Amino acid sequence: MLKDRLNEFEADWAAMPQVEKEKLEKLNHKTILVSGQALARCLCYALVYQSESRGRGIRVIYAGDASDFYEECQNSEWFSAADFNSLNELSKVDVLIHTGFCCETSNRFSKDFAEQIARVHSLAAVAGRTKAQVVLLSDSRVYGSGKPNRVYAENEYAPLDNTDVTMQDNQLLRTMEGLWRCEQKEQDFSLTVLRTGIVLGAKSGLRTFLDSALNAVANGKACTLTNGKRLSFVYITDVFRTIIFALTELKPNETYNTAGLNSTASAGMIAAILHDVYGDKAQITLTDGADENACAVSTGKLEANGCTPAVKLETALELCVLSYAPDTKDMQLPNTHDGRLDAIQKMQLAYLLEVDRICRKYNIKYFLGGGTLLGAIRHGGFIPWDDDSDIMMLREDYDKFAKIAQSELPAGMTFQSGKTDKNCFYEFNKLRVENTFFATELARNHKDINIGIAFDIFCHDKTANSRFGQKLHLALTVFTRALVLNKWNHRKVDNGSRLQSAVTNFFVRLFPLRFSYFLMNHTISFFKRKKNARYLYDGMGRNVYNGSFDASVLDEVIYKDFEGYPLPVPKRYDEYLTFLYGDYMELAPLSTRLGCHEILQCDIGKFDLLNEE
Repeated sequence: MLKDRLNEFEADWAAMPQVEKEKLEKLNHKTILVSGQALARCLCYALVYQSESRGRGIRVIYAGDASDFYEECQNSEWFSAADFNSLNELSKVDVLIHTGFCCETSNRFSKDFAEQIARVHSLAAVAGRTKAQVVLLSDSRVYGSGKPNRVYAENEYAPLDNTDVTMQDNQLLRTMEGLWRCEQKEQDFSLTVLRTGIVLGAKSGLRTFLDSALNAVANGKACTLTNGKRLSFVYITDVFRTIIFALTELKPNETYNTAGLNSTASAGMIAAILHDVYGDKAQITLTDGADENACAVSTGKLEANGCTPAVKLETALELCVLSYAPDTKDMQLPNTHDGRLDAIQKMQLAYLLEVDRICRKYNIKYFLGGGTLLGAIRHGGFIPWDDDSDIMMLREDYDKFAKIAQSELPAGMTFQSGKTDKNCFYEFNKLRVENTFFATELARNHKDINIGIAFDIFCHDKTANSRFGQKLHLALTVFTRALVLNKWNHRKVDNGSRLQSAVTNFFVRLFPLRFSYFLMNHTISFFKRKKNARYLYDGMGRNVYNGSFDASVLDEVIYKDFEGYPLPVPKRYDEYLTFLYGDYMELAPLSTRLGCHEILQCDIGKFDLLNEE
């Protein structure tokens, strides 16, 4: 399989971790024709990866010579190649994606120009015959070199100097866009144009003027960068995300700019970011010189249509630097949680040991859960980039712990539930550390509850024995959770079904929040008195959609080393973790190893001293 050939960086962008699963599912079983150079090859790898590893059934046809593709891709049942002379033999193409000269440089302008014209004619003929949905990739050079402080929207252009040979690529991109639009009118197919910033991609084969500097930083060597106007950058996964949005969500026959999150910067700003992250390893000298023939672009139109970037410039640069490093052990990004992650994990360990003490004292059975259980099995402790802890209990133990927790916790720790914190409507209980703040976007909007460093306590509840009963219980759980979370967060339900969303939104408005919370809790625990229950489900957690599992999986406890302490895990942990994650020994995509939360406010107070130990 291609997955086995890709390195960590390639597997990261091939997995497309920033793309929502439900949007990718809309491409299932489609035939996609891809044309272009380095970016097109990466896109082919990503689509084949989705078919092989995610079962999407996407058939990928590369237009051109694929002899330099990995052999594992060439041999995949989901991949084939067709030269441009045989494209007229294709009878079925649902999607056509042409990356053309996006973020490429021409060294043979006249030949490349003629070749691109011929390719556009051939591809457009396929689109006209099959009525394929066409996405054209261009880049910010199409606007011209741009003014120093100008950010360009889709209908704004700087003039091109036809006598300046350094602007040949700009002219080529602008001509290709115009030619595609002419073909669209003549052949009658839909065409969406995506103009990217400068595309960064670790181990992608894409080249940028930053490459030598990023390599130098990785190896602690001195380098120079030419400082000039601001430019827009975008990591390759955000490019893929925009392509998927263009195929599934965006209005067709429009042009959209795409760049990364907070990713418009000058070379001087990039040097400052690298120095902040890598310190003295970033020995960068700034010089004056000619600007890149690109410009900064506005992404407001794309974001107004619901496609917001996911990868920050800092993260993109860190991934690229790491790809040049001689030792990439653990593949962990260096600047998570602004240097607090070690202290946060030490605090979380203290939580675990307090919970363990209380549970031993009162004979309460519990297990490490979620990512904490995964960390115990795979890493012998915390997942290196994780910032929270989870435990799980059965209902009887969960209720027993809730009754005695607050009286047993040491000073400075609080047990948080819907009963102890009247403004809190989480579906599970938490422990909190007083005089700290740890807020995601969701939590930061709830200033009337305790948002200190948290430890999550989940309950695995009984469900019906019949498949029909389990499906009904699951559906009601999802429904009542939606009532609470959407009411509490003042947002509308939009799950892709107009009817379901309309019904849910009606009841969100109709029911008071406290009643919906009552309804949710009683739905989750509906079968708690069932004597012969053979199945459990994760009604409180993010794994609710995995359905039910055999209750006997959580019958027996064994102990595994966790950061040097023996802590309880299910004896049948392999079966349980496979149920949750599939191949749980496979590491998460590299760009997601930044903690499982997007932290907007973090203050660990006096516990920051833990970093000094």
